[in-house]
Amino acid sequence: MVRARHLGLLGLGLVVGACQAPDEYFRGADANVGMGQAGSSPTGAAGSIAPTGTAGTFMPIGAGGSAVTGTAGTSASGTAGTSAGGSNGGTTGTAGTTGAAGTTGAGGRGGTTGTGGVAGGGGTTGTGGAAGRGGTTGAGGAAGRGGTTGSAGRGGTTGSGGASASCPTGTRLDCSAAASLDLAPDGQVVDFSTAQWNATTARFCDAHGLGGTLSSFAGTGSTAAAAVDTMAQALTLTFTVSAGQYAGGRVNFNSCVDATGFNSVQFTASVTTGSLTNCAWQIQLETLDQRPTTATPAGGTCNATTATCERYPVATLAAATATATTYTTRFTAFTNTAGGTTPAAGQIVGLQWQVNSGNNGSGTCTVGLRIDNVRFVTQ
Repeated sequence: MVRARHLGLLGLGLVVGACQAPDEYFRGADANVGMGQAGSSPTGAAGSIAPTGTAGTFMPIGAGGSAVTGTAGTSASGTAGTSAGGSNGGTTGTAGTTGAAGTTGAGGRGGTTGTGGVAGGGGTTGTGGAAGRGGTTGAGGAAGRGGTTGSAGRGGTTGSGGASASCPTGTRLDCSAAASLDLAPDGQVVDFSTAQWNATTARFCDAHGLGGTLSSFAGTGSTAAAAVDTMAQALTLTFTVSAGQYAGGRVNFNSCVDATGFNSVQFTASVTTGSLTNCAWQIQLETLDQRPTTATPAGGTCNATTATCERYPVATLAAATATATTYTTRFTAFTNTAGGTTPAAGQIVGLQWQVNSGNNGSGTCTVGLRIDNVRFVTQ
């Protein structure tokens, strides 16, 4: 009896034949089986192998060989490598060939350095590249340069806190129409701010060119002091008035002021220490015709050797308190004790505040006053 069995590897069939043996046992390689288990036979001889087939041992029925799957190739970073599939099972149950590893993807190239940003602005950040390739660096690249630092502003003249006005030194007072100082519409005289008061020279100079100094005076047994409180930015007058006497403080101008464009003088005042109880206080307009010829700066027209000078136009004020109060006094409220004929408003060379003993000359007082925001106004 002759039997033939199909033995296939990759589609190749092998035919094995056996003769002169009764009911022989045989096996052959199969693409889907591994090594078959040997068959047992009391008398069967090993089958002969066809010229191109692999010799098989005889067995009752060969068990299918196991096909070993080849290991897949490993993908490297970057562009994914192609995984090589493993071969199907080897001949006669041999494991398939291990697939070659995928080719490593080439690393992405670094982005080109961007051009520096425009002065003052940083460059735009570039968009990142796709996976596996470095993105091109955007115009950020080198950090953009900041704008050019501006030159520092120049500080103002000492004592002015900014650009200071120019004020005459006051070598001589002149109230002629050509020489007198016409005030600006705001009528400002002085506010004792750091922009106007120079503590080093003890002089003030306002934005309109009116400058001057401070002074004080007192009668027998009385004391007076005039100074600027730089913290409060105000004039402080400190007086002690004895019975029947007086004390006062002045703001002296370095120019003759023509205030005929206004009708009043205005300022704020408050009591900082003591009180005006038993005393009376007043404001006076210093005028050129009552200024002694010996006074500095020169220009006064009152001859102290032949006349009584410094009888300035005067107005009595309501008692000041600890609360700052704005005082506005019209020129018509001033009494011209000297009986002069020249309008007072056209020849003002200073202002002064004076405290007099009250109670018919028996009163005494000690007081500290704060004066600020002095100006001429129209009401």
